[in-house]
Amino acid sequence: MLHVGTLGARRFTEDEVRLLQIVADRVGFAVQSRRIAIERAAATVLQRSLLPARLPMVAGLEMAARYVSAERGGVGGDWYDVFVLPCGRLCVVIGDVVGRGLAAAEVMGRLRSALRAHALFSSDPAEVLHRLDQQVQHFDPHKLLATVQLAMFEPSLERMQLSSAGHLPPVLALPGQPAALVDAQGDRPLGVPSKRRRRMTTVEVPPGAVICFYTDGLVERRRILLDVGLELLCKVVVAGPVESVLTNVMGQLIGNNAPGDDIAVLALRRHHNGEIGARSGIRSTDDRPATQSNPGT
Repeated sequence: MLHVGTLGARRFTEDEVRLLQIVADRVGFAVQSRRIAIERAAATVLQRSLLPARLPMVAGLEMAARYVSAERGGVGGDWYDVFVLPCGRLCVVIGDVVGRGLAAAEVMGRLRSALRAHALFSSDPAEVLHRLDQQVQHFDPHKLLATVQLAMFEPSLERMQLSSAGHLPPVLALPGQPAALVDAQGDRPLGVPSKRRRRMTTVEVPPGAVICFYTDGLVERRRILLDVGLELLCKVVVAGPVESVLTNVMGQLIGNNAPGDDIAVLALRRHHNGEIGARSGIRSTDDRPATQSNPGT
């Protein structure tokens, strides 16, 4: 509201009233634009602080990641996380919060922290997501919706246990074989009430295998069916060095086109016995360390 008055007695003319209405409209637009800019900057800072600055070094495993912001700007709720538990299990998380802006970034931050805490007390990814969903529905009923996928690798890296809360299945590429979607049992997203227990899928990870986790912005866009995007992703992912795999994935699926939705991609490759792997790393299109100027590079 803009209030205009005078110290002395005065009657505003109709022309003055119309002029002040124009002024109020322009002031309101400027204030709203500034508010959006401040919120966007805050959300960007928050999101960057929550994404891993670098991936952990794990003996026998090679990792790489990409994150690309949407063309329309702002910040979404896409995130990924990789951490090692005291028991030696490696946890890989990828998720997508519905919505954009500071609210989505804040929700993403809460989910990330809560999932890490729950993972400390259970080696069952389905149980971890169940507890996380209980927390969401108790403290944020009808306000939060997110897809999350949690994979827990055994210390030997020979198998992983996977549970999915409405998230797209990862792609698995075995040496000498074409890549395919993991046949994982999917469950409802976080925030959707249900009495059905969440399920877990065990996946064998032989030496040389590559597993690619991703958010839907990579494979789903206007005028391209989801099935077509998934099929293309399976054709592009191969059992090779993960940096090369992700460079090829981004080049083939995104190229020089700015995406309409945020994209997070994370690839892991189990080494052959005695193989010395490349350093794990992260590349992003923002201005953090190890940047890349083009999503297709």
